[in-house]
Amino acid sequence: MGRRKKELADFHRDSIITIAETLFKKNGVDNTTMNDIAREAEYSKATLYVYFKNKEEIVNCIIFKSMKMLYDRIQTATQPGNDLFARYYVICNELTAYCDDYPLYFQTVLQEINVDVNNEDTPMVFREIFELGEQINELIGTFFVDGIKQGVFRSDIKIPETVFMFWASLSGIILMAWKKQQYIEQAMNTTKKDFLKYSFNTLLNSILKEKQNV
Repeated sequence: MGRRKKELADFHRDSIITIAETLFKKNGVDNTTMNDIAREAEYSKATLYVYFKNKEEIVNCIIFKSMKMLYDRIQTATQPGNDLFARYYVICNELTAYCDDYPLYFQTVLQEINVDVNNEDTPMVFREIFELGEQINELIGTFFVDGIKQGVFRSDIKIPETVFMFWASLSGIILMAWKKQQYIEQAMNTTKKDFLKYSFNTLLNSILKEKQNV
């Protein structure tokens, strides 16, 4: 009986999340209310609150789902057997694809989670997002360590700081290119793709032991 109840609860949660995601994409997160989600999902508002504390928790469940896909992509891209430069550009391309596929959540992921992840009252999804973010950081950190061991990256770079710097830089570049594509094409007389390639190359060159035309 316990298993059946859990399966039923998971079904209802997944149904609510799917409906909410559709509404968020159509109307935006701020313009979508719990009433909207309940009406579209054909649940009572009270039923929604059985499964979710508030709309923010639903948003973060969607973010976690999309982050898991991003983690899987980056994990594949950063396998040690692959060429170092190829691994870097796959990371860049996967982040770009993530922004294109999930622009709302890409921007939200960049924001700080202003909750105590160690507090037992904090919804599990917040802790899961934090832990998954740390796992992604670890994957990218391992990539930088491999680059140092191979003599490709400068040996003086600090891993945690470099991971954070690359996250900030890559995310900012990708988000700006997504928002300012028309400006890039008109003012710079180049394409979004070429702008991103130039930016990724320039960023990579900042940590190379010897500058290359990558």
